[in-house]
Amino acid sequence: MRKGLILLLIFPVVAVFLGIFVGSYPTNPLHLDQLGKRIIWNIRLPRTLMGISAGMALGLGGMILQAVFRNPLVDTYILGVSSGVALGAALAVSFLPMAGIAPVALVFGLLAVFIAYSLARVNGRVSTVSLVLAGIIVTSLFSALLALLELLLSSESLSGLVVWLMGSLSNVSWRTVDYSLPGVVVLAILLYFLRFRLNVMSLGDEAELLGVNVPLWRGTFVFLSALLTVLVISSTGIIGWVGLIVPHTARMLVGPEHSKLILATISMGITVMVLADVIVRLLPGDIPVGIITTVVGVPFFAYLLRKTGGAWE
Repeated sequence: MRKGLILLLIFPVVAVFLGIFVGSYPTNPLHLDQLGKRIIWNIRLPRTLMGISAGMALGLGGMILQAVFRNPLVDTYILGVSSGVALGAALAVSFLPMAGIAPVALVFGLLAVFIAYSLARVNGRVSTVSLVLAGIIVTSLFSALLALLELLLSSESLSGLVVWLMGSLSNVSWRTVDYSLPGVVVLAILLYFLRFRLNVMSLGDEAELLGVNVPLWRGTFVFLSALLTVLVISSTGIIGWVGLIVPHTARMLVGPEHSKLILATISMGITVMVLADVIVRLLPGDIPVGIITTVVGVPFFAYLLRKTGGAWE
């Protein structure tokens, strides 16, 4: 266990170091020339910081839902977040270019979650099955509206939107980092203070026997999970599977107790996202990082499904 905790401290540090100094232009940390300093400050550092933000947000978002619904095979995308963000981005490109993609995508991402959660809430209760079904309904509706908007876009705008939706850190700037990272850090700290509540909620029906207002806290945690996710993907586009594989792997390493699980999820999320972006930089062409996380995440999900059968225990 102690060796695993040491690795969880070392891995993100190594990943961040590689994120700053690895790329198509060679940079020696001991002898940086002027061009190297400018590349690091203007491109690699904001890109790495956005990778940190994305890893923290997507990992913690998935961890919250997996604890609240006691199911290791759920993440925030089952709430229709991705379709809401995609529709918001298309609306911004089509009719609201002055508003910017990120703010409009953020609003529609949260709107999708609100609709899905409202549909799933029956008699004051929200089950995993009803939430998944509500997420399918919202995703289908928003996807249809997105397809309709895509018909109205020019070929150039449509091409740009499709690439954006694949999820990438290549267009990240300091403004993007300022928009995302502070909010994610604040929510991560808040979540750590609420770790006891998460532990209780992960008990399922037994939480009510302990006097916990389960519907209230379930709604609160679903909102926190959605907010973490849209703070990132409204700027980067859709980056899939991180919220699924990171928290489950962290749980296998440190167990379900959230004082350790939150920190392990942050460590692994940062490592996965920053290293995925480093791999993208070393590959030919401008491959979106969302493709890399999907290529890795799909076989891991298949393994997870075969091993657990979708059960929490």
